[in-house]
Parts: sequence; structure tokens; C-alpha cells
Amino acid sequence: MPEIKIQQKSADLVCISHKAVLLSFAIILGLGLLLRLPFISYPSQVVFDEVGFGKLFDIHPPHGKLLITAGAYLGGYTGSIDFSKIGTPCSESIAPLRFIPALAGAWIPVLVLILLRQLGASLAAAFLGALFLAFDNALVVQSRVIGLDTLLVLFILSSLSALLAARTRTGKSKIGFIVLSGMLTGLSVGTKFTGLAAAGLALVIMGDDLRKEKTAGVRWMGLIHAAVFSCAALAVYLLGWKLHFQLMIFPGEGDAFFRPTANFINDTFQLHRVMFSANAGITASHPYSSFWWQWPMMKKPIFYWLNRDAGIYFIGNPVVWWSTGLVFTWLMGYLIFARARNLKQSLLVDRNPVLWIPLAGYLISIIPLVPVQRPLFLYHYLPALIFSLIAGILWIDLLGFTRIASLRCQRISYYAAVGCCVGVFFLLTPVTYGLSPLSPYQTMLGWIGFGP
Repeated sequence: MPEIKIQQKSADLVCISHKAVLLSFAIILGLGLLLRLPFISYPSQVVFDEVGFGKLFDIHPPHGKLLITAGAYLGGYTGSIDFSKIGTPCSESIAPLRFIPALAGAWIPVLVLILLRQLGASLAAAFLGALFLAFDNALVVQSRVIGLDTLLVLFILSSLSALLAARTRTGKSKIGFIVLSGMLTGLSVGTKFTGLAAAGLALVIMGDDLRKEKTAGVRWMGLIHAAVFSCAALAVYLLGWKLHFQLMIFPGEGDAFFRPTANFINDTFQLHRVMFSANAGITASHPYSSFWWQWPMMKKPIFYWLNRDAGIYFIGNPVVWWSTGLVFTWLMGYLIFARARNLKQSLLVDRNPVLWIPLAGYLISIIPLVPVQRPLFLYHYLPALIFSLIAGILWIDLLGFTRIASLRCQRISYYAAVGCCVGVFFLLTPVTYGLSPLSPYQTMLGWIGFGP
């Protein structure tokens, strides 16, 4: 009888755990949708980078734009909006064009919740990390305009999640997740070339798995898996270009840069040359451009839109950005100095053998942007920000700061962090959604020395 009671109690705990995970998933998704999708047709004017994405040619591959176009087509968009300059009134609803980026933005916190659980975080820690991103003002702003960055982040995180799922499976299921990860990586690169971070991180992870294997047969299988991943990524990347050339058959402004010759391989190669040349040719300064070392502090918020005393700033939730930066710096300092004292010493971080993955993701995302000479903006930091947040959450979870079920002091600090995050989000609501008043926020940003 006692054994039966123990088994029943164990089953009840598993059931409660599954229910808690599903509830957390539902809450984060619901918050993501609620904060991003309503009234996305406002402002009914062209906002910042929408000037570029509303035209036929830019320096990015076509995959993300194809998805945005599909959403716009299904939403009934007829193509009548003039994207010539910021502030141009929309002649029809712009909501269909903004829907796919908003939907992607709503799923990013959910992916972070999933990734943190896959990387060994407790449910309380994973929920905290996801909640921080659900209430990050910068992510909300970027989700509510026509842009590629939310799609880019979503595909990078999805690719990593699929690859982590493959590591815990065998047989056909493992191959299936590897193919899925490769396909999502192809979409990452096809959205922006900075999506190559997804490919780099995946190859580093698979390379680490190969390094640990001692059996030649298993190593060969690992190489086959890497080849399958690469082929899936390349296939999706080329498929996007094929669709692009098949759909872009009418003359337009893009002809000034490149005209297809109906030779797919040659056209793809030549258009890449034009895109890279155009990218390198962007040398003009911009008042809202910033350097990589300014991003964690949000030194240069981007002014997206203005209409009388209402405006939109791309500025993050300080509780999210600054606390993430501090915790990440703490983690990196601990790794460097603690490891330097004794290279063979077992450290606290060694209790989580996959903590290095988000650290690698951060470095792979940020290092290629350091030497870039053309103007960069605060939103270029989003992939690195999210990887640093994931690493920071795993770190404080190891330290026990998320033991809310057993320690009263941790419970108080946990809920205080949630309350501060939500409170600051609503404090910045006017410049997130373009509501009045704007002037107090501009005064504050000028007072603390932020802005151009």
C-alpha cells in the first residue's frame, strides 16, 4: 500500500508539472499576442524602415519578404500604399503587411521559454525569461512594423530548438529534427545574412558532439547528420530565391539594380554580388546609428515615427536590457576569473553542461557586427540580447535565485522583478504604441544623454 501511494504521488506530480508547463506556455503566448497584434494598423502612416521594405530592392534575401507578402496577400492588401517617405499616410490598411512580423514577435517569448527548458532551466526561471521578452518594449515596437528582425530572431531560435530536440532523439525522429533545424536555418539566412549565426551555432554544436564521440561509426553518422542539416538549409535557401524570381516578373524600380536573365544559378549568383556591393556601399551616417558597444545600454534609441505630440521610439525595457547586461557581465567575469585561477577546477557553471550554447550564440551573433563600417542600429542587437538573456537566466537559476517554491526571500525578489518589468513596460507605453504625450519622454532621454 505505501508503494502504491508513492507511485500515485509521483504520477500526480508529473501531471501537475505538465499542466504547469502548458499553463506557462499559454500565458506567454497570450501575452505576446495581446501586446503585439491589436491595432497594428496604427499608426496608419509609413514608419521608419517601412520605407525600404515597401520597395522592390534592398540588401536582404527574399525569404522574409516573401512571408510578409503572403500574409499581405491573404489579408487583402492591394499594393496601393506609397512608401516613398516616413510619415506618408496609408491609402489602405497597412495591417496585412504588419501581421506576419507581429505574429513572429509574439512567438519569440514562447521559443525562449521552450529553449530555456531544453537547456535545463527550471520552469520558474524559464517563465521569467519568457515574461521579460513578452514585456520588452523594443521587441513590441519591432513586432508592430514591417520589418525582418522578428522573423530573423524567430527562425534562429527555432533552428536551435529543433537541433536541441534532435540531440535527445534517435532514428527517424532525430533525422526529422535535424532536417527541420536545417530548413529553419535556411529561412534564417534567407531573412537576413546575419541569420548565418544560426548556421554557425548549429555547426559548433554538432562539432562539439563529434568531438565527444570515440567510436568511428558514430562519428561518421555525425558527419552525415551535419551534411543532412547543410543540404536542408541550402535547399530552403535556394527555394526562396526560385520563388522570388518566379514572382518578380514585372518591370519596376528594382530593374535599376538588377534584371534577371532567366538563368537561375547565374541570376542568383549575380544578384548576390549586387546585394553585397549595395551593402558595402552604405556609408552615409545616420543620426540614430550606433556602435555595438552602445547597444547593451540602449545609448541610441531609434525615433521611428512622429505626429504632433505622439511618437514611437525603438527603446527596450530598461529592466530587461540593463539587468540582462549586468547578469551576463557577472557570468562572463565569473567564467574568466574563476577559470583562470585553476583550469582544472570544477565550477558552479559546470553543473549545466549546455550553458556554453547561449554563450556561443551571443558571440557568434555579435562578433561579425563589430568590424562593420556601415551604419548599424539598436535592433541589430536583438539576437545577441536574447542569447545573453538566456545565458543570464540559466546562471541565476544555477545560483538558486528562482527557487520560489521553497525560499521566501527568493519568491519576493522573483515577483519584484516581474512587477518592475511590467511596471516599466507600461510606463513606456506611450512611446511604444505612439500615444500622447511624447514630450516628457524626449526630455527624459535628453536629460540622461540618450539619443542622437
